[in-house]
Parts: sequence; C-alpha cells; structure tokens
Amino acid sequence: MNAAAEQTYTVVGLLLDVDCTELIIAAVLPGPVAEQIEMLATSEDDFTRWAEEFHAPTPDAAAALAYEHCRTSLDEE
Repeated sequence: MNAAAEQTYTVVGLLLDVDCTELIIAAVLPGPVAEQIEMLATSEDDFTRWAEEFHAPTPDAAAALAYEHCRTSLDEE
C-alpha cells in the first residue's frame, strides 16, 4: 500500500483562552492560506480566532495535528 502524499492544509478554528490547549475546528482548507485569512475584528469572550498550516496526507490528519499542536504548545512555553 502506498502512503498518501502530504499536502498543506490550513486549519481554522477557535482556541480556548482559559489554557490555550482546547481547539474547536471550524474548517480545514486545502493549501497554505493561513496568511490570507482575515480574522473578524469582533471579539470573543472566551476564545481566540486561530489559523495555522500543517503538512498532512488528509484533512482529518491535518486536524489531528492541529489538536496535538495546541495541546503541546502550552507545555513548550
């Protein structure tokens, strides 16, 4: 079985402000478009709008990488 080729996906969602480790994913878009995403100017009480690019074979794998990135990023700071 051949492994799927990796592509760039942009994951867009909301990051919980309490501990910055919980991500609610709104969309996984094909391509490196995080720089082009315009976050809305309105504020949220408990969340920060978030977009990041990941290299993965599928959109589901990119979403899993995003969850893992958010869970471990607090440990690295």
